[in-house]
Amino acid sequence: MAKKYYLETEEFHTNKSWLVLRCFDPTERKRLMKFMASPYFNQSRTMAKLCELLLRLIEQGKPGFDRREIWGKLFPDEGYDDVNFRKYCSDLLKLLEDFMAQETIAKDESQKAIGTLEFIVSRKVEPLYNSAFRQMRTEMEKRPYRSLDDYRKQYEIERQYYLMMDFDQKVNVLTNIELISSNLDFYYWIEKLKLYIAVLSHRKTGNFDYNINFVTEIIEYLEKYPIEEIPELAVYYYSFLTLYENEKTEHYYNLRRLLDKHGALMPKKDAIELYDSALHYCTGKLNQGDRVFLEEYFEVFEEALSRRIFIVNDELAIWRFNNIVGVALRSGRVDWAETFILQNRDYIPLETRENTYTFNLARVYRFQGKYEQVLELLRNVEYEDIGYNLISKMMLTITYYELDTYETLASFLESFRVFLNRQKNLPQQRRKSYLNLIKFTRRLTRLLPSDKAAVAKLRDDIVQERASTVNHEWLLEKLDEL
Repeated sequence: MAKKYYLETEEFHTNKSWLVLRCFDPTERKRLMKFMASPYFNQSRTMAKLCELLLRLIEQGKPGFDRREIWGKLFPDEGYDDVNFRKYCSDLLKLLEDFMAQETIAKDESQKAIGTLEFIVSRKVEPLYNSAFRQMRTEMEKRPYRSLDDYRKQYEIERQYYLMMDFDQKVNVLTNIELISSNLDFYYWIEKLKLYIAVLSHRKTGNFDYNINFVTEIIEYLEKYPIEEIPELAVYYYSFLTLYENEKTEHYYNLRRLLDKHGALMPKKDAIELYDSALHYCTGKLNQGDRVFLEEYFEVFEEALSRRIFIVNDELAIWRFNNIVGVALRSGRVDWAETFILQNRDYIPLETRENTYTFNLARVYRFQGKYEQVLELLRNVEYEDIGYNLISKMMLTITYYELDTYETLASFLESFRVFLNRQKNLPQQRRKSYLNLIKFTRRLTRLLPSDKAAVAKLRDDIVQERASTVNHEWLLEKLDEL
């Protein structure tokens, strides 16, 4: 609450320019100051000084700035003028937007070259005609894998060539219209497939639907097209089919084959999308009880991990970290899971690193039968994330049972039940799956091994409700031990 109070006082003020500046990392801030010092981009010393003053406060960790103090440093001999101060901040924001555009262009050499081509053609810089186009075409042809954006750029290059050659003014001359059209087609088809993949995904998780034109026509056309000749198109085509015809596993295996071959060559953003598509298909099959896809999930993830596809800004998303540990444990790779946790700890986002590390190490200890260590790690931990909390309580349920601490277990199961009933936003099916675990564990602790009828009845009940019971495999395993 204190931070909110200070931001609302006159002493600490914020605006859009301030908030944008806070988004830049230290390296970008240095480039920004060079940008502000360049008369080509900025001819106002006041703007450069204002930017410098605000950045200095941000680097000091200040929650905002004092408008009058900033004004006094900009214009020591003038009284504060709020109207003009706001105007200066507005002008600074426009410069920041120019800087962001410049940063984007500077990081994309091919897009810069296309901009150069447009200038050459529009201003008819004839000495550079042939060399500019030859260089761009050669660069694009060298690429072993073309992204969606590459096809858009190739279309723009060929379109500029058409304009340069004045083909509209010539007769009986072979033009590059087919090249323009084919690159536009590939870009359009891939983009349409990507959009419809998003539609199919949203249908699974929400109540909204979208009308995407020409999808049926594109799919019918691609069914007859030599799709494998264009791997960049084929990989999105098979990704689409895994959702559109998910009962046909051959679509998944075609997607997997193309990822094996081309995954390392793709832009990271494309690779993440497509590997996730394969992993989501595996998850769907696992939820249907097809354990073949447990191995598939592990192999796809391990392949992506070895190529550092899921490492973004030196971080691995928490849910990815948790998922691969869970799959490794379920597939019997307990030592692999432990090594993975220890070796990749520093890739966990800092704000949740300790909790995520502790949680997953406890999962490994549970599979290793080190129940005292599980208890030590989880006994006094309460996770804010409901997913962590539920799995942690599930592990504690197993741990108390395995340690034969039945009185403690009975008390814990009751507190677990109360916790579940208090979670009003928890989906009913998920709540039931954990309540069933509590119910069956209680019955398990009360069984006499000699009461064969009671053991058989509990087994039948668990099997009947296994689809809605968390960790039913463990319950059945305990029954076998009786």
